[in-house]
Amino acid sequence: MRAIAQYAQYGIQIQPMRAQGLGDGSIRTTQEPIYATFDPEGMIYEAEIERAEKLFPMHGRTQHVDEATPTDLRPRLSVLDTEAKGWDEETRLKVEAELIRKQAITGHFFIVEDTPIESPFKTYDTSEKPAFQLVADLVEMGFDLREVLTYERIWGPKRDAVIEALEETIKDQQVEEIVA
Repeated sequence: MRAIAQYAQYGIQIQPMRAQGLGDGSIRTTQEPIYATFDPEGMIYEAEIERAEKLFPMHGRTQHVDEATPTDLRPRLSVLDTEAKGWDEETRLKVEAELIRKQAITGHFFIVEDTPIESPFKTYDTSEKPAFQLVADLVEMGFDLREVLTYERIWGPKRDAVIEALEETIKDQQVEEIVA
């Protein structure tokens, strides 16, 4: 699950720490705390930035030197990817449930329900075509192969043959651009 926050250093306490005082003056932790900290350096996609601009009130937004163009919103946002945090399955599910609950309460972040990069066409994920034929069709239809490669690796079916065909075609296109 991905979530985008309107603040660069955003974090939420998912589970508080619980401790028990012992007779000898020491303390025993009975429940470890869990914090969901959003990463200000994380990759935020264009679709997510557009949604953030619509949802979050960005007071005090600066402008470029021309005094008309607003500056990029990325430095003010942060991202949380629960899959990349390294939590065990139970902790990850607990964090995701609490994020869903707190999203409506706080209004400081939103959960990304769909993929930030859409599949090139409806039947792309289930296509039975050979990898190089599929890539040739993508080139013919005019798709940005780098974007398709990112989709395939992260959100798509993660087919090794298609990834390899996309990488080779991208390399070939770069060589053609340099030679021309």
